[in-house]
Amino acid sequence: MDDKEQGGSGGGPQEGEAAARQRLEELKRYLASNPSNRMAWFLLGKTYASLGKEGKANYCYLRSGPIYEAYENEPHPFENLAAEDWLDRWNEPRRGGVARTALRAAILIAAGLALLPAASWAPGTALPATVDKPGGQPAAVSKPAQRDGDGSGIGIVWVDARSFPEGAAAAVDALSRAGGEDRAVAATLPEAGSHYRWRSEAAGAALASRASGGDYLVREPAGREECGCESGLSAEADEAVRSEKALQEQRWSVVSGIRSFERRYGKWPARLEDLLRPYPDNILAGRADGMEERFDGWLKEAKQPAAPAAGAAGGAPGGAAAGQATGGASAGRGRLAAAMAESFRIVVDTKARRLAVFSGPVAVRVYAAGLGGERTPLGRFEISEKVRNPNGSSTGSFGSRGMTLSDTRYAIHGTDEPDSIGKDESLGCVRLGRDDVEELYDLVPIGTPVTIQEGGLERLQPESGQPKKSRYRVEPAALEENPGKRYDWL
Repeated sequence: MDDKEQGGSGGGPQEGEAAARQRLEELKRYLASNPSNRMAWFLLGKTYASLGKEGKANYCYLRSGPIYEAYENEPHPFENLAAEDWLDRWNEPRRGGVARTALRAAILIAAGLALLPAASWAPGTALPATVDKPGGQPAAVSKPAQRDGDGSGIGIVWVDARSFPEGAAAAVDALSRAGGEDRAVAATLPEAGSHYRWRSEAAGAALASRASGGDYLVREPAGREECGCESGLSAEADEAVRSEKALQEQRWSVVSGIRSFERRYGKWPARLEDLLRPYPDNILAGRADGMEERFDGWLKEAKQPAAPAAGAAGGAPGGAAAGQATGGASAGRGRLAAAMAESFRIVVDTKARRLAVFSGPVAVRVYAAGLGGERTPLGRFEISEKVRNPNGSSTGSFGSRGMTLSDTRYAIHGTDEPDSIGKDESLGCVRLGRDDVEELYDLVPIGTPVTIQEGGLERLQPESGQPKKSRYRVEPAALEENPGKRYDWL
């Protein structure tokens, strides 16, 4: 096999190493924002080849598609190789072990299947040579959920974009730090402007599995039609993502409640029951299966320095509440992964007449709301009180649930006028449909920040009308009615 067949130098005049490395960094930065530019992939391959990195060069050439053939006047020698031919190339005795590993990974990544040597991987360090992510930095990861059973669970790691190199890196990094999982899915969410839509179907970026000899097997997603699944990876991966999302909603609710309890009482709760007291200390509305068992772990998470709620202080009403990432403990991680550790906050858009529950840039819920036009005040509030059946009725003018805003006469509540949702017919309060207000009541704790602003949610469509079985629900744990008070919300 000559040099071209080995994917070696790739041709072109030799240049100084410093200049080549500078060009390398420029191209990687460009591809981080323009991953579909095939000419950039070809030029990156030429640069890697000039530095003697044939495995990376071949990977880039294969990503360049027809550009390689147009400039080299022949197809890439590895473009249409059958699997048995790949094995012949790997096992050529005159190839060194390191070069053979790089070549093997380059070919497999291009085919959607990569074998990564575990010995070359260290969590938190740059990616190994066999999987080069444009930009040269490790992908943002979060620890996969721990699952019960025989250790065959699938962990989920969230990445900001559906990029196979980034997803492969994140999934392998997660497995290298995980306990019982033998597989990890790197998943992302659809975007709407600066937000991620939580209720939409998650898209898979990569599926990593443990292999023999300490290696990792990584698969690139196929199309949904080809796969017959939502993630593009497998039906089993779909179910793992759905289970993780349901668990994450519990985590958000409890962690937010723990932090609210500490702000309210100046101490940390010792057990879940501390959050489930009768009115008016009903931080959370109830419990769900598994909350008690996971409480100690979530308490540890809640004690980590939390990013300040966007829009909680300073600036114009709403501040960064439209979904900007915040700093704190999550600084330096991906926006989507960081959001999994943040607390709930609510944004009400008076222009779009919508209410959204956020964690970082993730829109966890979006509801159509009825408002009062100019009678609805702009500003920052918090949920200071939660009550079931205000004024002793689930069908009265305030519906079945009410949440007072900062001890004022303004509240988020239900209504006996469902046709007013999406209109400016209240005297200033925020009205929600019955199913929506009951779900919100169960989901967010007392102390949740609420920002009322004009604009910011235009790109997020309301999700009202979801079937009851898909709603977040908890079992009531204490008396949450207040028969001794007559509410006169606006």
